Amino acid sequence: MKIVQVQTQAEAAGAQRVSDMVGAGLRARGHEVRTVFLYRKTDAYDGDPHADFVLAHRPRGAGDLLRAVTGLVGYMRRARPDAVISYQHYGNIAGTIAGRLAGARHLLANQSGAPGRHGGWPAALADRLLGLAGVYHYSIANSGWLAAQFDGYPAGYRRRLKRIDHGVAAAASALGRREARAAFDLPAGSCLMVSSGRLTRDKNHAALVGVLAALPDVHLALAGVGPEREPLLALAAAKGIGGRLHLVGELPRQQLADFLAAGDVYVFPSRTETFGLAAAEAAIAGLPVVANDLTVLREVLGEAAIYADAERPEALAAAVQQVRSDPALAAALSRAGRQLAERYSPERMCAEYEALLVRT
Repeated sequence: MKIVQVQTQAEAAGAQRVSDMVGAGLRARGHEVRTVFLYRKTDAYDGDPHADFVLAHRPRGAGDLLRAVTGLVGYMRRARPDAVISYQHYGNIAGTIAGRLAGARHLLANQSGAPGRHGGWPAALADRLLGLAGVYHYSIANSGWLAAQFDGYPAGYRRRLKRIDHGVAAAASALGRREARAAFDLPAGSCLMVSSGRLTRDKNHAALVGVLAALPDVHLALAGVGPEREPLLALAAAKGIGGRLHLVGELPRQQLADFLAAGDVYVFPSRTETFGLAAAEAAIAGLPVVANDLTVLREVLGEAAIYADAERPEALAAAVQQVRSDPALAAALSRAGRQLAERYSPERMCAEYEALLVRT
């Protein structure tokens, strides 16, 4: 089967890691799979032999947005895929319409957030109409919590809603902790909190700066890029703790594994998630996790994390200190995290996607 995956932007983020796993898994099952991005945001996919870009840069206005959409339609008509798997709100809308115009027989749309919570009401309304009209065949929810957010939707929409939990690739590092820290120029002898993800307000990394203020012997390393980079640096400088905040930038997958190997504890203060892929990756890598007390994170991580109110940095700091001071707790969290690898197998996820493609 010839499959095109549609993503909004090319960057090293969670939705893109999922499409990487789906693409690799379906190729291993004998399908031809390419991923097309509406625009190139970073250089994360510049060397990927299975990736294409409609625009080489982020849209700079309505004209660029129109070129991105019409360019995607042209791409689909040239590619003539049998199936389209789309991701993120605008990727779902553009990818589904372009796939229909190109005659794709199988259309799957991934839900990347609760209705109306991300992308605004226009995207939520468009998704609702596309689902009700059967423009795409299935809508994918990646957790039980996310599936429940659609309980109030009409029956015609919910009939097409299917749950496929994310797979989480277990990326092992060949580096020991000291070597990993040296690779990122991180302090060798200090307790090190690590976290990863887009540097945005929703990810709430500012709370981790508050943890640094409460724990004067701890350092924090963040992997990711985004608009909050400079505000985070300014906040740390204002609190007099800038020397203990380390920003390592955007990392490809193998380097992310090495980055996680450098940490003592992974802290995930994100305000809103549908799954929490970054935290699940850290848990499967064996790091004890401290997570924001979100229902979906309790569902996904279970006993692999302890939970605290991330709007209260002192609560996060107390949780981090609890892990630091109790080696038995840290070891139990690590064991529980590694056990998630079987539950969130990428092979299982890809088999479920393939089953839906065959069914439509």
